[in-house]
Amino acid sequence: MAFTVENGTNVADANSLVSVAEADAYHLDRGNAEWAGTDAVKQSALIKATDYITQNYDGRWTGEVVSDTQSLAWPRKCTVVASNVVPALVKHAVCLLALEALTADLNPVLERGGAIKREKVDVIETEYMDGAPVGTVRPAVDGLLKKYLRGPSINRRVVRV
Repeated sequence: MAFTVENGTNVADANSLVSVAEADAYHLDRGNAEWAGTDAVKQSALIKATDYITQNYDGRWTGEVVSDTQSLAWPRKCTVVASNVVPALVKHAVCLLALEALTADLNPVLERGGAIKREKVDVIETEYMDGAPVGTVRPAVDGLLKKYLRGPSINRRVVRV
């Protein structure tokens, strides 16, 4: 499959929410020198980041997809942005994840779910607190996306008219 960017018009077979040029500009603005490699390497990282967003936030987005046949979660209708837009904050989250995807697996296989109680190698020992998250926590990504995610009703903003 070719690298195909969703531009808000429900592009057939889109597999990335961000173009290489957009990601280059994002990382240049932030001085992320680690964002390097050929366009093919960057495209692969952007696809992996889009896959992560798709897999981990599915069912939590506000609104609904524009078409039942679209390949990605965006564009959406009935959200806080127009239905022909992929929001900048969603693109920023993809860019952050793509940077990480250059050097790490965003969705690693976790042996026994990653719920380590104690691990000792020589004199180094790791024991996680009860209730600690099993996987990697990405608060920067969650923070960028929170505006577009459904939350518990107790945290919803009330507007009086």
